[in-house]
Amino acid sequence: MRFTSPTPTVSIIVPIYNGGEHYPTCFGSLGRLTYPTHRLDVHIINDGSTDGTTEFLQGQDPPPFVQIHHLPQNGGLGAARNHGLELVTGEVIIMLDGDIEVAPNFVQAHVSELSRPGREAVVGGRVPASWVTHSRLNRYLYEYPYRGARQFGDESPVPFQYLLSNNTSFSREAIEAGGSYDAFPGYGGEDTLFAYRVARRFPNGTFYSENPKAIHHHDHRLKKYLGSLFTYGYENLPKIVQERPEIVTPLAADFTWPLPGRYFRRKRLRGLLLFNALTVAVAKTLLMFSPFPISSILVRFLVVAAVVRGLRRYVRKNRPRPRLPVPPSDLAADAES
Repeated sequence: MRFTSPTPTVSIIVPIYNGGEHYPTCFGSLGRLTYPTHRLDVHIINDGSTDGTTEFLQGQDPPPFVQIHHLPQNGGLGAARNHGLELVTGEVIIMLDGDIEVAPNFVQAHVSELSRPGREAVVGGRVPASWVTHSRLNRYLYEYPYRGARQFGDESPVPFQYLLSNNTSFSREAIEAGGSYDAFPGYGGEDTLFAYRVARRFPNGTFYSENPKAIHHHDHRLKKYLGSLFTYGYENLPKIVQERPEIVTPLAADFTWPLPGRYFRRKRLRGLLLFNALTVAVAKTLLMFSPFPISSILVRFLVVAAVVRGLRRYVRKNRPRPRLPVPPSDLAADAES
């Protein structure tokens, strides 16, 4: 990626919904960014908050490069990001979640990584805030080296399914390739088809880097987290695989989604044997006694099981038919290995 200047124009989009007690810390960090302010614009998208976040924002006097936009009602993370995309003009666009605190040199770190050859999107690292509990789930999310984009290191391209927009920079070209985010209700999936379109335009253009590090102010709880993933599998994942059945394998949907052919029949059988009420109960029991990093293997199993079982419930209730038969492609083979 080559920019027209050593300091390209940068736009940051930060959707906020019910930011909670820790949001002032995150908001304050954005006002302390040291990137040249005439090359920077930050857009806070208040997505119909109802917990006092709106009143907090209305009482702020941010620096001129930070703009606050209030949406009349909650439309979901994808809709809020799309609203932000209508406002920005930067050569570099950074997507942040609303519960993230950043260092003053955060923008410089993203620009530096995105300036490296071949990079069109950079997924930054995240660490938990000091108050976040040291639970098995949080250790999996923040420390396990084989989770998400971090498992690929900073020199290997990242597959599209790991391109999440919670601390991610994009070139203008990548944003245009992605188009818009899905305005899904509830939890999860709004990134997926956007990331897939970026990957089709730039097959090896997404990378991970620890350098644009962010502090995450969110204490995940296992029961709620798995419940959200189950809901994602039931509500939003079916919409994704119906539109793009060729990506069922990278999303682990072929463990239950009804595609024709012997390969997929065997995969669904494996899904039934691997991800059921008994295996989930056993994994939860073992998790209570397992030290890190063994605990992270069990958490990863439970994460996949929650998504697969949510999707299985959808399939059993709605009996969907795929738009087209999809043979196991090279992409599927890679995901299996």
